[in-house]
Amino acid sequence: MKITIEILKMSLGDPVTIAILLLLAFFSLITWGIIITKQISLKHKQLANSKFYKSFARVKNFAEIDELSVKATECPLKNIADAVLKESQNLSKFVSVSTLAPRSEMLEDTMQREIEACRLEEDQRLSGLAIISNVSPFFGLFGTVWGIMQSFYEIGSHGSADLSIVAPGIAVALITTVAGLLAAIPASMAFNYFVSRNNRQEILYYNFASHVLSLFKRADLQAIEKLLADGESRK
Repeated sequence: MKITIEILKMSLGDPVTIAILLLLAFFSLITWGIIITKQISLKHKQLANSKFYKSFARVKNFAEIDELSVKATECPLKNIADAVLKESQNLSKFVSVSTLAPRSEMLEDTMQREIEACRLEEDQRLSGLAIISNVSPFFGLFGTVWGIMQSFYEIGSHGSADLSIVAPGIAVALITTVAGLLAAIPASMAFNYFVSRNNRQEILYYNFASHVLSLFKRADLQAIEKLLADGESRK
């Protein structure tokens, strides 16, 4: 610990090293800010989605989704359900065998757009983590190269390659590499975690949308069957 403090004190004597360390510290603050805010936001959405999905599991027909959505708290699954309900209201009340496929396709398009919108929202600021994880090691490497150049300059100035002359400069140079890794590793781990988590959530959204579409198709089929049964009874 004492050695680390001494190295940091020596680093403060070089403006370039100071600038690189400050930049990497800024990157670290951004990284942890994104991690904390994203984790809180995604945790809230996950709990709301879980609650909505449990209620949805008890739904028996398409008409009940409207009542469920009105009572539910804001979450991606509710947004998908609302988009589907809104689109279904724009469809004709008349159902026939020839209109079954077009009606379903229109709802599928609506679901696709809404799921993509949910994914885009959940992926916000993840590009910042990717950029930080990629560029931080290079800034650290630049600081290391700069420090080694200064060490060679000291060797030339003193006319000696004695370890007592070279070692402090090398130690100062390597501190930027350490700082670059400390900034990059959390950003890289967080990026991969959130992308993996969002991929799993996207699968949930598509499964939910598929169930909603099945309920809609079932309602259309029941309407056609009723019309056919009424026609047969009249005969």
